[in-house]
Amino acid sequence: MELITDRLILRGYTSSDSSFYEELEQNPLSYKYENTAPDAQQIKNDFLSILSQATNDPRQYYDLAICTKQDKKPIGNISIKLNWEEIREWEMGWVLLPDYWKMGYATEAVKSMIGYAFKSLNVHRVVAYANAENIQSEKVMIRAGMIKDGVLRETRFCNQQWCNEIIYSALEQEWT
Repeated sequence: MELITDRLILRGYTSSDSSFYEELEQNPLSYKYENTAPDAQQIKNDFLSILSQATNDPRQYYDLAICTKQDKKPIGNISIKLNWEEIREWEMGWVLLPDYWKMGYATEAVKSMIGYAFKSLNVHRVVAYANAENIQSEKVMIRAGMIKDGVLRETRFCNQQWCNEIIYSALEQEWT
């Protein structure tokens, strides 16, 4: 699978992407708003799972490398997974290497993935969650056209304390 935007290519992972995936997942900023970061074995297992899930039919999980269109260099990850089949809800998440933050790449990737979900996956609702302290992710959700559904109080345990979580969504009838 491959999605092409003005500046990005969102593509499935290949075995040659393992070192990039490890770099992304081992970056401490990738888990700043999470409780724990995965260890090396978990990262390896997750990557093997991503490779194996790419052949599932039908797919219920997509994990794609975000690459710059200009040099095809991987700079991040975007995922979308079936969250609740009965209401056709899918959940998405993303992470970029810090050198590529605040350049609009995350927003561009999120918009593309939401569009793909509505056009090709028969999705009714796309949701994204973030630690309420993660202002950058919230800005991406807003710029991507998602609407804030609310705040879930103390649903994350992060950095040894309970944290609130925000949820944003996009609905198929709202998406153009």
